Amino acid sequence: MTDYLYIAPGLDAWAVFSSDVLEATTERHKTILHIGALTNGAGPHRALEANSQVAGVVVGLNKGVAGREQLRLASRMLRRHLRVWFYWPGEQVVECIDRERLRSLWRHWTAVLAFDKVGRRVNRLVAVYRDAFPVHRDIVIDKLSRMRLNARPVPFARQLPPDRAHKIVAGLYLRTDFWTSNISGGSYGHTCYVAKELAALTERFACLLTQRFALLDTLGVHQVTMDAPPEAEGEDAIITAPSHYYPIVKAACQLLRPSFIYERLCLGNCVAASLSHELQIPYVVEYNGSEISMQRSFDTGSLLYEDVYLRVEEVAFRQATLISVISSAVRDDLVARGVDARKILVNPNGADLDNYAPAQPDEKRRIRAELGFSEDDRVVGFTGTFGGWHGIDVLSAAVPKICAAAPHVQFLVIGDGAHKPAFDAEVDKHHLNDRVRRVGRVPQQEGARLLKACDIYVSPHNAHMIDSKFFGSPTKVFEYMAMGGGIVASDLEQIGEVLAPALRPGELDRPSEAVTTERAVLCAPGDVEEFVAGVVGLAGRPDLCAALGANARQAVADHYSWRQHVARLWTFAAELPRGSDARPLTTGDAYKDQVQNQWNNTPVGSETASDAQPHTLDWFVEVERYRYEVYAHWMPSVMEFDRHPEEDVLEIGGGMGTDLAQFARNGARVTDLDLSAGHLQLAQENFRLRGLTGRFVHHDAESLPFDDASFDLVYANGVLHHTPNTARAIAEIRRVLRPGGRVFAMFYAENSLHYWRNLVWHFGVSKGELSRLSMGDIMSRRVERTGNEARPLVKVYTKPRLRRAFKDFCRIAVLQRQMTPEILPRWLVPALPVLERLSGWNLIVKATRPT
Repeated sequence: MTDYLYIAPGLDAWAVFSSDVLEATTERHKTILHIGALTNGAGPHRALEANSQVAGVVVGLNKGVAGREQLRLASRMLRRHLRVWFYWPGEQVVECIDRERLRSLWRHWTAVLAFDKVGRRVNRLVAVYRDAFPVHRDIVIDKLSRMRLNARPVPFARQLPPDRAHKIVAGLYLRTDFWTSNISGGSYGHTCYVAKELAALTERFACLLTQRFALLDTLGVHQVTMDAPPEAEGEDAIITAPSHYYPIVKAACQLLRPSFIYERLCLGNCVAASLSHELQIPYVVEYNGSEISMQRSFDTGSLLYEDVYLRVEEVAFRQATLISVISSAVRDDLVARGVDARKILVNPNGADLDNYAPAQPDEKRRIRAELGFSEDDRVVGFTGTFGGWHGIDVLSAAVPKICAAAPHVQFLVIGDGAHKPAFDAEVDKHHLNDRVRRVGRVPQQEGARLLKACDIYVSPHNAHMIDSKFFGSPTKVFEYMAMGGGIVASDLEQIGEVLAPALRPGELDRPSEAVTTERAVLCAPGDVEEFVAGVVGLAGRPDLCAALGANARQAVADHYSWRQHVARLWTFAAELPRGSDARPLTTGDAYKDQVQNQWNNTPVGSETASDAQPHTLDWFVEVERYRYEVYAHWMPSVMEFDRHPEEDVLEIGGGMGTDLAQFARNGARVTDLDLSAGHLQLAQENFRLRGLTGRFVHHDAESLPFDDASFDLVYANGVLHHTPNTARAIAEIRRVLRPGGRVFAMFYAENSLHYWRNLVWHFGVSKGELSRLSMGDIMSRRVERTGNEARPLVKVYTKPRLRRAFKDFCRIAVLQRQMTPEILPRWLVPALPVLERLSGWNLIVKATRPT
C-alpha cells in the first residue's frame, strides 16, 4: 500500500490515505478511494510539506470541469515531479493528469467559461422561439431520428408463455388517441377484449386510456383515464401530446413496474417506445394498419405531419420486442419498410364467445319484438362505423334490390359514420324506412345484444387502399361468425381467408346436409348483383343459414377467440430470439464489463440498416454500404483494405466484421479478437454468409493471446479509446507485430468540431451536465448508441498524446478524418474535405514496429 495526499474540492481540507491501485493507473479508471477523515484549515502546500513522503496528490472534484485554482494546484504538483490525479467521488473515477492532459483541461476551463456566456444568450433566444411556435418540425424529426438510431428491443423474461396458474407479474396497456370518442366499434372491442385476456394472465394489470371504456368496467379490468393535453384540437396537438403523456405514463411504470407495455399504436405518439428504451421494459406494439393510408384512400386532403407520423412508427417498430399485426398485408408492408420479420406476428382479430353468441328462442323473440320485427321476418344485420372501406356503396345499392326480390327480408343497421347520410338517402329515396331499422351507434354490449335478432349478417367490403391492398381484419366478421347465423361477405383478402371454405351465390341450392366445413357465402368484392343474389338466396334457406352458422361459430372457438388471440401472442413471444447467450469475459474491471454490456446488446453499425432483414447477407451489405458510401467515404483508401494480400491481419474489436471482411476478400489471412461475444457471433455470421474464412477469438486487448511477432498488420478502428489501459494494449500490439509490421488505429479526437460543439457545448454547457458530470462520464452516456443504458469508457485524444503513446514505433503518422455534411452549415459543405482534416472526429494512427 502506498500513501497519497487527498485535497478536497474546495482546497480547504486534506487527508493522507493509502491505495494499492493508483500506481497502476494510466488514464481514466473506475475505482473507489477510501479517503477517511479530513483535516480542515491547512492549504494544499502546507499539507504537502507536512506529508512530504507521499507518492502523489489526488484532487477531488464536485463538478465536471476542474476550476482555475485546482488546475493551478495540479500544475505546481507536476513541477514538483509528483503524480497527480483528479477524482470524481460520485462517479468513482480517477483520471491521471500529466502536462499534456493539463493543457487540455485548461482549454476545457476556458471554453466552458466562454460557452456559458454564449449559452445563456442562446437559451433565451431559443425559449422565445419555442414559445412562439408549438411545433418545430426539424427539432421533432431530429429527436425522432436519434430515438430510431438508439432503439433496441428489450427481451422478455424467460417465464413465457404464461397460463392462469403461472401469471406474468405486471402489465400495462396504453392507448393515447385522445382525439376520438369511442363507445363501440371494432377498435373499442379489440381494446376491451384484448385487455381482458391480458389481465387474465397477469397478476397486476392496468389500462392507461384517454377516455373511459365502460365495457372494461363490466369485464373487471382496471383502467385509469389520463387527462387530455392542454391543446386537444388539430394536428399540432397530436405532435405535442407526447410531452404531455410522457410523465403520466412514466409515473405509472414506476408505480406498477410492468413486465411489459402493450400499446395500441396511435398516430404521432412514441411515449411507450421511449419508456421501453429508458426503463428497459419489453414492448408489444399492436399495429392495425396505416392510418396515413386510410387518410389517403378515404378522406379528403392530406395529413400535415405525415413525415413525423411515419418516423414515430419507425421508432416504435425498432424498439418493439414484438409487433402484433392483424393481417399478412400489414406484415408485408412492415417488412418492406425494413422491420425485422422475425418479431412480427400475424394475429387476426377475434370475438368474445360469451358476449357474441346465438340467442335462445325466447330471447330472440323479445329482441325482435322490441325492434318491430315479426317471427316470420328474415332479418339481415349490418354493424359498422360507416367508414370508407366498409362497402357502404354496395350496401346502399343492394338494399332496394334485396327488398324488391324478398318481401320477407328486413334490415337491422347498427352504427354511424361519415358515409351514413348517403345510405340514409338511398333508403329514403326508395321509401324503405319500414323495412330498414336504423338504431344508430350504440354501446358495444348493446350492439352485441341487438345482433341476436338477426338471421343473416353482411360484410360488403369492396375497396383496396389507394396505395396498398386491403389490410383489414374486420372485427364484425368474427363477431358475425360467433353469432352462429348465415353470413354474406366479400371475398377480399383476410375476410375471404377467414370465411373459407365458403359457398358462392350460385351454390345456394345445395342441400344443407351437403354442407361440410363451409362457413359463409362469399361474393366478388364490389359486385352488387352477386351480393344481392347471396342475401336473397340465403334468406330463403334457414336450414343453410343454420349449417353455415354452426361451422362459423366453431371456427371462432377453434381459432379466432380473443383468448386464443392473446395466447398466440405469448407463445410467439416465448419463441423470439433473445440475443446472444454467450458468457461475458471476467475481467475484474468495471469499464470492461460496461464495454461487454454495451456491444453484446448494441452491435455497432446495426442501426444503419433499415431496409434489409437482420441476419441476412443483404443486412450486412447494407451496413457496409452505409459505412463506406455515406458515413466514412475516406475509410477504404485510408485503411488500405486492398493492400495486404497474403498478410496476417489482426483486427482488435472487429464489431460485425464489416472492415475485416474487406481485408479478407482482398486476400489477407484474418483474425478477429473482440471483448464482445455478441460482436464475435455477428462477425462469424457475416463471414459465413459471404463465404469468407477467418479466426474469431473472445479475449481482452490488454493481454493478447498470441505469440510474439504473429501478425503483419494490427487494425483497431474505434476500439482502443474504450479500454482503461490503452498504453498496455498498444504495448501488446507492438509485441504481436512482426518487425516492420504496421498498426492502423483510430481514436476519437479531442480537437474536433464534434467534441467541442456536440459534446462540450450541447450536453456539457447547454444542457448543464457539466455542473455534475465529468466530460468522461458525459461521453460514456452520450457517444455510443446504447439499447440498455450501458456506459462504456470513452476517451478522446490529441495528436501529441497519440505520438507519445506510440513512441516505441517508427514512421508514425496521425491523420484526421470523419465529418458528415449534416454537421456543417450548407454553405460550408463544399469545404468538407478540408475541414475534416482539421477538425474531424477521428484520429488515425499509422505506425511501424522498428526492425
